[in-house]
Amino acid sequence: MRRKHVLLRVKKTRYDCKDCGARFEAPLSFAAKGKQMTKRLIAYVVDAFRDIRSVSELAKEVGISTTSIFRIVACLFVPRQRLPRVFCIDEFKGDSGGSKYQTTLADGEAHRIIDILPTRYGKDLAAYFSSIDRAERRGVEIFVSDMCGTFKGVREAFFPQSTHVIDRYHFIRQVHWALENVRKREQKRMTATERKWFKRSRSLLKKPAKDLTEAEKSLVATMLEKSDAIRTAYILKEGFYTYVLSQNDKETAATALSKWMEEAKKGGQREWRYCLRAYNNWFEEITNSFDYPWSNGYVEGTHNKIKTVKRVAFGMQNFHHFRTKLLFVCSKDR
Repeated sequence: MRRKHVLLRVKKTRYDCKDCGARFEAPLSFAAKGKQMTKRLIAYVVDAFRDIRSVSELAKEVGISTTSIFRIVACLFVPRQRLPRVFCIDEFKGDSGGSKYQTTLADGEAHRIIDILPTRYGKDLAAYFSSIDRAERRGVEIFVSDMCGTFKGVREAFFPQSTHVIDRYHFIRQVHWALENVRKREQKRMTATERKWFKRSRSLLKKPAKDLTEAEKSLVATMLEKSDAIRTAYILKEGFYTYVLSQNDKETAATALSKWMEEAKKGGQREWRYCLRAYNNWFEEITNSFDYPWSNGYVEGTHNKIKTVKRVAFGMQNFHHFRTKLLFVCSKDR
């Protein structure tokens, strides 16, 4: 009470039934049934569980054990939200419930979490979405994900009417990875001093040329003079930024991306084959992103918050507790 521990010594009236011999106590309006704590304390624990802090810290504050807190949390259930028009899905490393990765479902328009799923396996996702009414699933118009084959299978099986949009970050980084692999290959031929300098300056190669300062442009020019392979890869990267990402609709983006892929293929550098393979497999979904502004940005931001929750709480092995905690924390900001 007012942040001070209070113990209530209560004399409870006990009754004996003369007919059946049953013995019972008079209920207390302020005490929770079957628990030696007040209803107000339980309400405070539930509300405090929304904060980003460890359960042990909360237990120390209210003067009860962590086991008692988890018993209270075990009685809670946060229902999932209705599937939205813009549906975002992504996995994160939660290490809970015996699975390394969990899956986040979110509303891309309202920026709210719909549900947290215990795994990212296709069979578990299929069982989850098959339990949702077909009419509700048909309300999903935009399906946003990364370049994960499992999510693509979910979209085709349960949301065939929706338009699949790939988050831009996930296909742009394919170009960055290819450029980085070329740099690593070429660095092996350089002196130790040059290798260290190239490694420390690698972020300049990824940065768009139009955003470079004059000093940075000079450094990049020096780097490109050192290796023909890096210069070729850098020109491909800049061509992608200039001619592909600048397009405003799917049709022109498809044409620009096809031409760029031909140029990358002609270059003959083996590091680009994984990038080109990914673009071939996800060509339709990638070009869809030029017609729609939606991305997984909100979900990625939520995953950063989840990392903080995990670090503060030292992880939660029980998935029910973990899911409740995350849905409480994410809904508190709204």
